[in-house]
Amino acid sequence: MNISSSSISQSSASYTSQSSASDTGSLEKQLESLEKQLKEVAQSKDDEKTKQTKTQQLQQQIQQIQLQIAQKKSQADNQADGQQQNANRQAAAGSQLGVNTSRNNPALNGTTGNNLDIRI
Repeated sequence: MNISSSSISQSSASYTSQSSASDTGSLEKQLESLEKQLKEVAQSKDDEKTKQTKTQQLQQQIQQIQLQIAQKKSQADNQADGQQQNANRQAAAGSQLGVNTSRNNPALNGTTGNNLDIRI
């Protein structure tokens, strides 16, 4: 199977535009496809200069995709950390609010002014 350098360049542009709107799974599929193409180039009957050019192009694309995957995973980790921190802050604020409220709540601390008559 021969892969022309123009088709590699076009696929590079399409991978770049598609990856900006896709998730990590899609990027990983693209990475697998590029790695498969790289193997095909290595096994092709093209001359060495052509193979070298195609190999370099594919390796650059692979590096770009790997970088995008790493960025998306980092963003997902950062979002998860941020959400956990927000949840912790809200829980801490809620528990402080609850303590302060109960301390100042006359109905809970027995200072309502109402007399409670317990006769047996």
